[in-house]
Amino acid sequence: MIKWMEEIERQYPKLAKVFNLGSSVEGRPIKGIKLGNPIGSTTKRAIWIDGGIHAREWAAIHTALYFIEQLVANYQIDPQITAYLDNLNFYITPVANPDGFEFSRSDVTPQTRFWRKNRGGITCTKDRWHRERCCGGIDLNRNFDFHFGETGSSNDICSDIYQGASAFSEPESRAIRDKLFSAELWGKVDAFITLHTYSQMWIHPYNHERRSFPSDIDDLQEVGRRGVEAIESMYGTKFRFGTGADILYPSSGGSDDWAKAKANIKY
Repeated sequence: MIKWMEEIERQYPKLAKVFNLGSSVEGRPIKGIKLGNPIGSTTKRAIWIDGGIHAREWAAIHTALYFIEQLVANYQIDPQITAYLDNLNFYITPVANPDGFEFSRSDVTPQTRFWRKNRGGITCTKDRWHRERCCGGIDLNRNFDFHFGETGSSNDICSDIYQGASAFSEPESRAIRDKLFSAELWGKVDAFITLHTYSQMWIHPYNHERRSFPSDIDDLQEVGRRGVEAIESMYGTKFRFGTGADILYPSSGGSDDWAKAKANIKY
């Protein structure tokens, strides 16, 4: 995927630039691509998109790649996409958890394929039947500094929703934080979109407890309503919209809640 993004940059040098957010626990680069015209502009409003923060959610990663392909392939063909790239900068990181993603692809066993977390702090032991049991890894979508360690997360290292020792304990979550707090992006991002699978849901903050809303909830709900209507109109697919706590389950320490509350990103 990194090579593919680099090829996009080579083919569309006026529209695309690969950027590096940092490195994962195991030293893999966390890379994304900036799209916009002109590519050197840093004054335009920005849209953030990431995928793959949960390792096993492969379709989220490929959805991010599809966004990249559609934006560059349809520039100066589709008037709406052309306007998007002329007026906005898009920062798209397809794989926010590269170690977990690579691990999930390394074997066909359910334990491997359904790996959710990053690969930090892994310890493996064998049970009395000599079956290997590995515990470790941090759920990166519980590792952000907003209601960290509360409902819907766990301090059990073997849990799929283990939040980590502290907020931003992991280099992958810090990489997202640091990019959004950089001079390049701070105060310029209008939307933070983090892609997950599965379920047909358009989720907006807050997610740490039920019936907990930001002050501009009406604006978020209006965008959600328009979004799900557009999806149904285009594909016939029915989505629900609302907070994750209300239409799914409460979860604290998530990146989207943090982006809203701490990074001051409206949508």
